[in-house]
Amino acid sequence: MIGQPERLSAGHDLSEFDCGKPALNDWLRNYALNNQSKGFTRVIVLTENTKVVGFYGLAPTAVPCILFGQLAVDKNHAGKGIGSALLRHALERCVAAAETIGGRAVIVRAIDDDAAAFWKSCGFTPSLLDASSLFFSIEEIEDWLKRTKSILPEMI
Repeated sequence: MIGQPERLSAGHDLSEFDCGKPALNDWLRNYALNNQSKGFTRVIVLTENTKVVGFYGLAPTAVPCILFGQLAVDKNHAGKGIGSALLRHALERCVAAAETIGGRAVIVRAIDDDAAAFWKSCGFTPSLLDASSLFFSIEEIEDWLKRTKSILPEMI
């Protein structure tokens, strides 16, 4: 059974996580916990027992945006709604953060064309200067959240 979203800790099992994107697998295993402990990012995971099946990372940026750093689901758990649940959870946190500290948008940097297509399908708009950087305004996110259904309670 998939648990509730929680902050990544040393007790989580990352050893078998494989989302099919080596850069994301490597970041999770080798950098996520250290970046989090230094305050650079917050990494939220979904687990089955202690085994990580999906994660995302959020970080502040120098512009009035929130950086959605990573989002990935283990290939063995693809198609079960974990990615959608994590996306919604992350965007809910972004809206709450923007209400608390300010912020006008969420920015993502797509690692490849497949990722860019995914982000576009979720409502993100590519930058005119760099198609791998995509934005979603906080106002649009709030509307998106009203139109979409949370599936986390159904997963636990």
